[in-house]
Amino acid sequence: MKIEETILKNGAKIIGVKMPGVKSIVINFGFRTGSRNEEAQYAGISHFLEHMMFKGSQKRPTTMDISKQADSIGALYNAFTGKEYTCYYIKTNFDHFDIALDIVGDMVTRPLLKEPEIRKECGTVIEEIKMYNDNPMLNIHGKMEETLYGTNTANGRDIAGKQKTVKAINSKIMKNYFNNTYNGSNCTLVIAGNLPEDYQLKAQKYLNRFPKGKISIWERPTKTNKGVRVLKKETDQAHFGLCFPAYPLTDRRRYAAEVLAIALGGYMSSRLFTEIREKRGWAYRIWASNNTNSDNGYIGIYGGIKKEKMLEATKLIQEEVIKFGLEYTQEEIDRAKNFLSGFSTIHFDDPEEKAKFLILTDLLTGRPETPEEYVRKIKKVTSTELKEVAQETFTGKNLSLTIIGPYKNNEKFAKILNQ
Repeated sequence: MKIEETILKNGAKIIGVKMPGVKSIVINFGFRTGSRNEEAQYAGISHFLEHMMFKGSQKRPTTMDISKQADSIGALYNAFTGKEYTCYYIKTNFDHFDIALDIVGDMVTRPLLKEPEIRKECGTVIEEIKMYNDNPMLNIHGKMEETLYGTNTANGRDIAGKQKTVKAINSKIMKNYFNNTYNGSNCTLVIAGNLPEDYQLKAQKYLNRFPKGKISIWERPTKTNKGVRVLKKETDQAHFGLCFPAYPLTDRRRYAAEVLAIALGGYMSSRLFTEIREKRGWAYRIWASNNTNSDNGYIGIYGGIKKEKMLEATKLIQEEVIKFGLEYTQEEIDRAKNFLSGFSTIHFDDPEEKAKFLILTDLLTGRPETPEEYVRKIKKVTSTELKEVAQETFTGKNLSLTIIGPYKNNEKFAKILNQ
């Protein structure tokens, strides 16, 4: 695999990943803007704008014009929005590179953002918000971040916003947001797969449409919250999210946090999966992961628990995490490192996943990290680093717990966590 990097005069970056052994190609336009960029009264505008990009561009003025042409070449195309980024990608046979680039390139540089379409799509976005609110398994991730960072902070607000804030967005507001954030300084384009020789020249045609602009910056969270929040909902299963503040994407300690999270709850032989699901049958799904932003991060543990066992499970999970922080085994660590190495090899064989990994690390840190670099750094994590990170992270004093389920208050859960 060969990586080429070019920076244009307006600050836009092109990253080419040559994978000549594959027949597909993925084109991913990424922008350093997401829900942390938003004014509270227009929360959700980044995600709403992502939807609107598919509603017509200058060259293809309707949704059908875009989808018909993409479908005619057998392309896979979509977009995703986060707290600090928004990305648009299309994946197709390498023979269709030119038309695929033109479809997504015109979308992200010349969207129409017409008021009638915005009003129509507003309904779709609101239904998406309702879908997440009705499904605790989907909703728990956003709610646990609300608890950790605060519901009224940019870092804690839901990416999709609320019905009230989405309804407040009109064409003028959205065009202003687009013009202020979609610029060369905020843009990285990753093209991965079987690349044509002139891919950079062709890509510049679209990127040069952006003004240089200013790179997005946001206020760093000054603190994280601890404690318990119970969201009462009549469900057949309780869902929980436990957060331990950890490290940002730019901190070298995040590789140790990654190993620890995987060993704790990242696969079927992990501690929590074994204790909660295999030994007791209290859950179908329980998981742990290391979650990173550009300037903050946390290790999250989440899952769905038999509702009459939620109190016991809370106590057991807290005990197991703290115990793990003090006495994990070398075998557990070796298994976690080998898992991450093997999984990465399989996962990043796909040009789409390789492009996504590169574009997000570049947008959030200013430098693309390759999957190969990531694996090397995981393998180099030392016992000393693991011990320091485990003892600093899994203290039991800084955690926050969010529960969605049929409970009246948080007193019993808070009592357990305060022990």
